[in-house]
Amino acid sequence: MKSTVFLCVEGDTRQAYVCESLRAFGNVYIIGKDGAVPENMPEKADVLVLPMMTGEEYDIDPAMVTSHLISGGLVLGGRLSHGQKKLFSDMGFSAEDYFLRESLALKNAVPTAEGTLMTVMANTTGTVYQSRILVLGYGRTGKSCARLFSAAGADCTVAARRPEILAQAWSDGHHTVHLSDIANSADSFDTIINTVPAVVLTEEILSCVQKNCLIVDLASMPGGTDFFAAERLGIKAIHALALPAKAAPAASGRYIAETIIEMLEERGMTNC
Repeated sequence: MKSTVFLCVEGDTRQAYVCESLRAFGNVYIIGKDGAVPENMPEKADVLVLPMMTGEEYDIDPAMVTSHLISGGLVLGGRLSHGQKKLFSDMGFSAEDYFLRESLALKNAVPTAEGTLMTVMANTTGTVYQSRILVLGYGRTGKSCARLFSAAGADCTVAARRPEILAQAWSDGHHTVHLSDIANSADSFDTIINTVPAVVLTEEILSCVQKNCLIVDLASMPGGTDFFAAERLGIKAIHALALPAKAAPAASGRYIAETIIEMLEERGMTNC
C-alpha cells in the first residue's frame, strides 16, 4: 500500500519533532520558512502539516505550497483562523484544526503544567513546597496544574464558579473558593495561576494581592489578567503562552503527530 506523503512547514522546535514523529507513518518532506520545497520531493503530498499558530507569521505562499498537494489534499494546522480555513477550502482542499481535538488538549495539559512549574520556580525566590498556590479555573489545564503543584508539596486552592466543579476540586484534595470570593483571600497566596479565558484578575482583585505575589496567566490572548494594572501596582504578572513547545517540545510534538494520525485514521487513511 502507498505510504502517506506529508509536507511539513517549519515552525518552532516542537514542529521539528512533529515532522520527525510522522516519519514512522509515511514519507515526510519539509518546507523551510522561506517557502522553498525540497528539490528531492518526487511525489505530491497527501497532507500539508502547518505548525501551531502562535502569532508568528510565516512567509508561505498558499498557492505555491498547495501546488505540491494532491487534488483534494488535506491541510492540517493548529489554531487555524476561519479565514485560513476558508482560503484552503476555496482552493479545493480540506482544512482541519488539530488544536481543537480533545485528545490533544488533554495531552497538552501535562507539559503546560510542567512549564508553569518551571516558570514559577524561575521567578520566585522560595520553594514550591509549602507555598500557597491559587489556581483559577479547573478545566484540563487547571486540573493538571493543581495536581502537579500539590504533588510538589504546595498548598493548592482552586477557584471556580460552578458548584460541581468546586466539588470535583475538593474531592481531588484541594481547597476551594468561589471565583466571586477570591478578593477576600487574595492576599494569602504566593502565586496565582490563571487558566480562565476571561479577565478575572481585575485591578480590584489585584489591589488585594501581596506585592510579592507572582501571577502566571496561561489563558490565550489577551489573557485573564489586567496586565497594565498589575504593572502599576508593582505586581509581577507573566503571560505564559505556548508552554508545551518551551517546556517539552519533543513530547508536545509527538502529541501533535499522534493527533494527526488519529485524524487520518478517522478519514479512512488506514495505511498510517
